[in-house]
Amino acid sequence: MSLILHDSDITTGQCLGYYDQSAGYMSAVDELHKQIQNGSLEVVCLQSYNPKINLEHPVWYEVKSYDEKRGYQVVDNCQFYSSHYIGRFTYNGYSIIINPRFGRVFSYLISYATNLYLPLGSSELSYNTKSNAYWLIALLWKALLNRALTTGQIPKQYKVIRKNQKHFRGHLCISKHIHTNLTDATRFYCEYKKLSMDNLINRTIRTVYSKLKIKGVSTIVGEFEAYDKFLESMGVMANLNDVQEIGNVRYTRLTEPYKPVMELSKTILSNVKAESESQNGKMSEVSYFIDIAELWEMYLLKLLQNNLPSEYVVYSPNVNSNAHLLEGNMREIRPDIMIERDGRVVMIIDAKYKNYNQFGRTSQYGIQREDLYQMTTYLYHYGNENQPIMGIFTSPVACAGNDIHTFSENRNHRIGLVNLNIESAEDDVEKLHESEAEYISKLINLLRTIC
Repeated sequence: MSLILHDSDITTGQCLGYYDQSAGYMSAVDELHKQIQNGSLEVVCLQSYNPKINLEHPVWYEVKSYDEKRGYQVVDNCQFYSSHYIGRFTYNGYSIIINPRFGRVFSYLISYATNLYLPLGSSELSYNTKSNAYWLIALLWKALLNRALTTGQIPKQYKVIRKNQKHFRGHLCISKHIHTNLTDATRFYCEYKKLSMDNLINRTIRTVYSKLKIKGVSTIVGEFEAYDKFLESMGVMANLNDVQEIGNVRYTRLTEPYKPVMELSKTILSNVKAESESQNGKMSEVSYFIDIAELWEMYLLKLLQNNLPSEYVVYSPNVNSNAHLLEGNMREIRPDIMIERDGRVVMIIDAKYKNYNQFGRTSQYGIQREDLYQMTTYLYHYGNENQPIMGIFTSPVACAGNDIHTFSENRNHRIGLVNLNIESAEDDVEKLHESEAEYISKLINLLRTIC
């Protein structure tokens, strides 16, 4: 059974009025929260730097009413909501699936943001199909492996070698030596340790890579081809026979970063095995979540870097921020996107994957006070009294127009809302390109008013 939601449904949600279904999905949500809390299920960061700490749950519920059933009080009406994540989770036969609210446009966004070029026709897939599940899970696997390779060390371990050879090494196996070399004084039967890459972690990586290649996602994992060949040249086999072996891995301080990718590898290989045995092609047991808010930030950053005039430098301080609000390196300041000209910050972009459509306090979708205060902090830190600076919120929905306001006490500081409306594209990438061009044009015009 599946409860299908779309991301960022925090107002209406989906209502279930059947006790058995509600109870099953409520248990699944509770288990999901538990697994996220204890770290057994990870919300994967697609960026190369350390992920932001975000404790917001992908899905939650609210009991609307109760009823009496066989003398017990039971849930009569329960409503389920989702935040800015997509993915799926299964518990006791109840699957929770959160799909992208922007449909096929999502394929373009994730491709553009991550420099992944998806196979032809991948954007036409339904988000409940087996092949798309492999596409998303391959993306997760890629992200986790990249993070492991950059933060950990290529797994190596010592293997005991017992060999009859011409040169003495390690220590002599006396009984074996006498038995083997009684008439040959030129050889030694030795036992020694050799540092090897042929271990469980590397074998798992090679095995999963080979399985994903034949699942139609070779474009996503193709960057590991050279690494796969390197492991092969070092004697690492791609023949992990028993998935349960992954549970026997003993991690060290240097290999601990590989634990998430190994857990996901176990899930992938288990599912591949189940598919081959059942021939049903179901992917129901795969659990994963992607932060769409993070993806939105990555997409905007890449879009601005590729399209703003060359005199503007666009970057994300998330990679390495040295700015702090208070002395003693307290309260690190970390805007989403910064735009510089001639070495001076002229604009700060706050990528908000929300339904912000105006500043107005009376609007349900007006900019929240805490977001406004945060942007104000950025502008006062990076700006000064003599040089103008502008803070821009960008959401993926339509707004009435450029909503730009000047600070009441500082005419050099302005703050505004300029959205990139991907909502109106309605699965049409060409319409999305038109929205992109309009957004870039608006920003360029605003930048010209600053410098």
